Amino acid sequence: MRKLVELADVCWEGLTLKHVEHRKMFFPYILFMAIAFLFELFLLGLLILSCILFYSFHVQPNLEFYISFLILILMLFITFSVLRTVIKKLNKMIL
Repeated sequence: MRKLVELADVCWEGLTLKHVEHRKMFFPYILFMAIAFLFELFLLGLLILSCILFYSFHVQPNLEFYISFLILILMLFITFSVLRTVIKKLNKMIL
């Protein structure tokens, strides 16, 4: 179990650019994460539209639809937390 926790810590350090000190590296990464976040919001909008259409036509979605909804929510949470952490680190470097 300890190895799994260490692996998760290393992944988080890589995603949040913990060991990167060069400021020019942050701007493309922040741009990439912001575009990924906007794309995930677009997908969330499509899922909500699908829910509305399923409800209006009295169709029951299958299990894969609900699983994809949960995975998208998890991806949104991870992307937002990584983006927030990287922006905080960049603000500390600038100030």
